[in-house]
Amino acid sequence: MNAAVVLAGAVAMSGVTAGVSQAAEGTPIRVASEQQCTAWAKALESQGKIKGYHCDNMNDQHQWYLTPVY
Repeated sequence: MNAAVVLAGAVAMSGVTAGVSQAAEGTPIRVASEQQCTAWAKALESQGKIKGYHCDNMNDQHQWYLTPVY
């Protein structure tokens, strides 16, 4: 099961990478969970695409968002 989760995360991350590269600084990107937000953000940081990030769910629907810092 862990391999499936890692594979799904890698496939999903490729889509988020494209979204992050097109997003303006401070524009939140909706993600599935806190774990997904952190994993994507750390991967983007390690690739040098972002300098930092914020993960939060401060909305009525408790949806998670990644806000990249360039």
